[in-house]
Amino acid sequence: MDGIKLGFVGKSSTWNLLRKLVFPEHVALKYVSNEEDCLGLDLVIVERYMADLVRCPKVLVLGDSNIDGLIETVISGLKINELNIGIDIGNSRCGIIILANDVPVVHVTLSFARLVRMIRRLAKRSSINLVIGISPGVSALVRDLMESLNDVNVRVRIINEDLAYEKKSVFKSRYPYLTLDELDGLVYAFTGLVMNTPNNGPA
Repeated sequence: MDGIKLGFVGKSSTWNLLRKLVFPEHVALKYVSNEEDCLGLDLVIVERYMADLVRCPKVLVLGDSNIDGLIETVISGLKINELNIGIDIGNSRCGIIILANDVPVVHVTLSFARLVRMIRRLAKRSSINLVIGISPGVSALVRDLMESLNDVNVRVRIINEDLAYEKKSVFKSRYPYLTLDELDGLVYAFTGLVMNTPNNGPA
């Protein structure tokens, strides 16, 4: 998948939240002010109160102006059929990376409960491959996550944290804005991709 070009119309607070969620290296954002700004965009996300005023050809109205709603709208609006999701699981927070094929699109840190809810929402629209890092300290949480999703159509790969540790410095220099939890999630996601396709490394 090539880089994504995404437009937005709505409140500055929602715009700022969207900017914090996406990878700027792979998702080009533009605040749309007129019809000419729509040219070349893959999708324009519009908050509901502005929906009647926007005349762009590829528009999706944002239902919920929160993290969950923005992520779901980006994924569904771009018609991304398969997602690879790397997860660094924790008691209080989970680092989550969403890849469209092998392209990092979204990074976010959520609680365990919100992680489960997000995966459930996304699984209604896309095929999902979960890549989860595991260590003795979080093995019970990983089991809890899998039990919470046992009625959801997702594929799961477990990655030992030690296998991914040496790759962290490479990704940290490439994506310095990620939190430590998100960085771990990214490493797990790419490690899982490499294990699935041994002759191909991350893009």
